[in-house]
Amino acid sequence: MRRLSSMIELVGRESQQGPGELARRPGDSLRNGEKPGRMRRLIRPFKDNSLTISLFALFVLCIFAQTFAGWRLQNETLAAHGKASAGYWHNLFTGAFLEGLASNWQAAFLQLASLIVFSGFLYQRGAPHSRDPNKAKSKQQRLEEAGRFTWFYRHSLFLAFLVLFVLTLALHVVFGDKAYNEDRAFTGQPPMSIAAFLLSAKFWSSTLQTWQAEYLAIALFVVFSVFLRQQDSAESKPLESSDATTGEANK
Repeated sequence: MRRLSSMIELVGRESQQGPGELARRPGDSLRNGEKPGRMRRLIRPFKDNSLTISLFALFVLCIFAQTFAGWRLQNETLAAHGKASAGYWHNLFTGAFLEGLASNWQAAFLQLASLIVFSGFLYQRGAPHSRDPNKAKSKQQRLEEAGRFTWFYRHSLFLAFLVLFVLTLALHVVFGDKAYNEDRAFTGQPPMSIAAFLLSAKFWSSTLQTWQAEYLAIALFVVFSVFLRQQDSAESKPLESSDATTGEANK
């Protein structure tokens, strides 16, 4: 009798459901609840790192496009000198392609290293990435920080970009010398040593060209950030901040 009454109650509950509803079995809500939770766990790493992922994706896309543009340029140069065309993979190991990478990388790393170290003791009132000159740390605060943290840790960000700059500058010298000698070979000139290339006008002309562009870009960014805003950007001061407000980035 108990079993029969339980079956009658179950049928009664099913009859009260809407025409499009299906009876839920025990555990259905748990399983359905697990799917959104699992999806959130899968998506969370991409959301938390979306800025880095996007920038690296653009970096890879630009390099990939550069390889094809450089390949076409190399074959145009060879054709102008009456030489046979080179293959795509051959271009990736030429001095011209490798020098282009190293030259731009070392300039970008120098720019960031300079901004990091200069902002430690120089100021720009109104810039979001500058410390407020009216709130400079006292000597006692600096001594306390030196006691709590090692010198390497206190300067690790600058040192990381300094190492990257030195490495890429060395690659720029080596690959630049290779590219320069490839060009000299077309005109029958003898190759130039790495030391001679390092002191040459050719090296410093191209190097200073990239350095001045990087310093101009970062200087304009610092100045523009005083007066201009970008809604929801962590690189801008809040919209309601005054032009004189200093060091309000990421708030």
